[in-house]
Amino acid sequence: MEVLPAGFSDFRNREYWNNFFRSFDKKNFEWYGNYGDIKKIVHECIRRRFNYCDSALKCSSMKREILNKNCLLINAGCGNSNVSYEFFQDGFEYIVNIDYSEVVIEKMKNKYGKIMEFINIDVSNTDKFDTLLTNLEKERLKRKKEYKLFFDKAFLDAYISCEKNEEDICKKNAKNYFSIILKHLNEGDIFLIITLAQYYITKEIVRNIYDKNVMLEVFPFLLNNNSSEFKYHPFLFAFYKNEKNIKDYTVKFTHLGNKTTNDISLWKLPQEINNTRECVNLHTFRMGKRVTLDIFNRNVNECHYNVIVYDSSNDIIKYNTVVIVVPFGYEFHWLYSTPEGNEQLATQAGAKRLLLVMRSNFGGKSGTVGVGLTVVHNDKRENLTSLCPENDLNNGLNGIGTKQISGHGVNEHFVEREEGKEKRNNNNNNNNNNNNNNNNNNNNNNNNNNNNNNKKKKKKKKKKKALLTSNPPLENSLYSEFNEGNNSVYILLDTIKNELRNILNEISLPNSKNFPIMVLNEEVRNCKIICHEKSNFCVSIIIRDVLITQEFIEENFGIRNGEEIQKGKHLQRKTHKKRNKLKKGNYAKSSNGDMQIEKEYTKTDLEKKKGERENYFRSRAIYKRQMIFSCDPLTVQSELIYTKEKKETEVSEEKVTTTGLAPAFEMDKINFEYVESASQYHVNFCCSVFFVINENVEREDKFVNICILGGGTNVLSNVMKAVFPNLYLHFDVVEIDETVKKFYSLFCNEEMLTCEKQVTNYVIMDSYDYIKDSQKNEFYDIIFLDINNSQNSYIKINDQKLYLTCPHIKFLKEEIINNMKRILKKSGILVINLLTRDTNARKYVHHFFKSFFRSVVSILSTNKEINEVLICSLEEVTVEKVTSLKSGLIEKMNNSDRWFLNFDVENFLSNVKVL
Repeated sequence: MEVLPAGFSDFRNREYWNNFFRSFDKKNFEWYGNYGDIKKIVHECIRRRFNYCDSALKCSSMKREILNKNCLLINAGCGNSNVSYEFFQDGFEYIVNIDYSEVVIEKMKNKYGKIMEFINIDVSNTDKFDTLLTNLEKERLKRKKEYKLFFDKAFLDAYISCEKNEEDICKKNAKNYFSIILKHLNEGDIFLIITLAQYYITKEIVRNIYDKNVMLEVFPFLLNNNSSEFKYHPFLFAFYKNEKNIKDYTVKFTHLGNKTTNDISLWKLPQEINNTRECVNLHTFRMGKRVTLDIFNRNVNECHYNVIVYDSSNDIIKYNTVVIVVPFGYEFHWLYSTPEGNEQLATQAGAKRLLLVMRSNFGGKSGTVGVGLTVVHNDKRENLTSLCPENDLNNGLNGIGTKQISGHGVNEHFVEREEGKEKRNNNNNNNNNNNNNNNNNNNNNNNNNNNNNNKKKKKKKKKKKALLTSNPPLENSLYSEFNEGNNSVYILLDTIKNELRNILNEISLPNSKNFPIMVLNEEVRNCKIICHEKSNFCVSIIIRDVLITQEFIEENFGIRNGEEIQKGKHLQRKTHKKRNKLKKGNYAKSSNGDMQIEKEYTKTDLEKKKGERENYFRSRAIYKRQMIFSCDPLTVQSELIYTKEKKETEVSEEKVTTTGLAPAFEMDKINFEYVESASQYHVNFCCSVFFVINENVEREDKFVNICILGGGTNVLSNVMKAVFPNLYLHFDVVEIDETVKKFYSLFCNEEMLTCEKQVTNYVIMDSYDYIKDSQKNEFYDIIFLDINNSQNSYIKINDQKLYLTCPHIKFLKEEIINNMKRILKKSGILVINLLTRDTNARKYVHHFFKSFFRSVVSILSTNKEINEVLICSLEEVTVEKVTSLKSGLIEKMNNSDRWFLNFDVENFLSNVKVL
């Protein structure tokens, strides 16, 4: 189960908690530490419980009573925490635990039911809650217990967590909760709340006690067991009954560190908590320490940023402190959200302390930044290939606070382009290049090694490495619109230079002069967040636009200067003449079926079309629109290229050269380039269509029925519509996540939605259930299966683990395959994206599908992709049928104005194998 909630409303959902506790069947889950972290504070509160009673004379002898544990302890929202048992071990004998998850109540009854009570109740039912407390008070008196101790560890935080549009609900919940408990709070009773004390929590506490006869004491505390989970700074709030008719709008606030207690105004409590949170003694290094800070905008009382402070166990230290900027949407990736990931980042950065800076991702409202969630991650790790700090520090990062973050000791980084490939040069600490005096400086940053590490940029369509690089001057034009979004990495960098500089200085380690600031590789930085929305399946979905003009041109057409472009145009004219010669000689279709001449004609024709497309793209700005999931942000789930025509405004060449500013552009409407967006395996998917169509299909008013399992934002169907504009195509696109469907319109032009020849039916359903429950028989011409497994999924065969990325392992079952065969036409095909690096897994999948289908055809990718497309046919795929595929493909390429760039006909045809 995904323990991360889809949103804050899940914290008030009974089914969410039932599933949560089923997932943690044998493991006790502790929010905000254990009893040992608060034991001394609890004891102190018990001793002081008569400090605010009605009659000073009556209670004078009890002001500092002995530690009296003869009480009724009511633990609200007990969950599966061990804290009640720890209270019992400390001498508290009468303990009643309440929770509205019947699942956890039954589990805890089985565990501790002999020594304490467990009651299933929903406290939002105020009548039942009030009745319960009334009955417990009678039982307390009957058992001669001297007072009540209400205990709440993290329950309030979850109970009143809310989305932006749910504030009234949470306000009502807080009011009811406090009104019932304070109604039953008598002299000498205590109400203890363990909370993160975020603004929305503190606001409701103040709202519900300011006019009541209670006194509040606040104790910040540190967690002794600084182990695993995502942490914020916890506080203990202690409420006591005070003298009636006297309103004392003050709070006793005990400061962390020196343990002094001051009276502060109740209205200033949120500010005091924020000050405490910021002023925790973070400059002291403690190996393994991991603390997350909320950075508030006090003008609007909103949490805008989070900073994770992590102290590494790294043996090789190059920098005392390193700042890493986390791109929007990457907050839940294991590198940033777990101690293990932080340790890997720190090791590769050579950092003693790591500061991870990110925008607050759950709506931005104060207090809506989560409540100590365990982040589920995978054991298999991606290795970072390089870490290089931000080199643009001289232009605005000089003189941050007392620490001069300038060029001194900072690795410089730039990107060179050579023969269409990237080469990275890390000139480490070359600020002293002109100084050959071998001055041995103790600062770890001044290594003065001028080594050039030339690394080829590794490309991988599905999984992208978390490559941390610097921020080199952009060679392609970064338009101003990309800097407008608050979630841009550039905005974060600017924030670090301005708003966050004092805070980062305060929490950096001593002697952290010249600490570097690192950012992700340029593809992530060079982007704009279009929108993001929570999802029930992947935490949240993010749509972003990435500027790729120069990258796209170089990858598809190479680096060319003006002279080379003229030569290219001359070559286009020669190609055109050659093509006409082949046409006149009627070599395109030889009577004896000479394939070689046909291929030559096709190749010449493709060169001409490619030249035309090159002219088209060189006159436009080129972008990728991408969909990523915040639970796995390094995997691009959907990707589509679009263009806008460039219209340069009047910016002099001299100004561009001297200032480094890119020309400003006005943009026309978006034009999606479906054909050029296709990945290699999508190209092979499209080519598989020629197994089920022939030259007469375009003349028939008959639909080709296609089912896409794992449709996402419908990119594949739109690519196919663009490639086969004259075919009648009916698509059933099956997608499990309704949120993904909402983004469909962001990945298609209007004409794609209005074409009568091509119909798309979007089905929100689990693909497995769709196939299993389908009432269709012999309906589909093609079924495409393209659903990934979660990371590190495997099938176990003969005690051997076979790791598989795609297809999803639940489709490797006899029952589901037979159902797919049932809904396929006899001439239909099942087309599968096979993605794995495990040779044994690949062999197993081959054998599996061969056991169910008459023929299986393999098409390997012709580029660096490791995807393999399997075409499974119920009919025998003969040599003649493969030849027909090749002929149909070549004819389509010759007669179509649009085909895939850099499509290698020879290579593709040589990769078509019947298994």
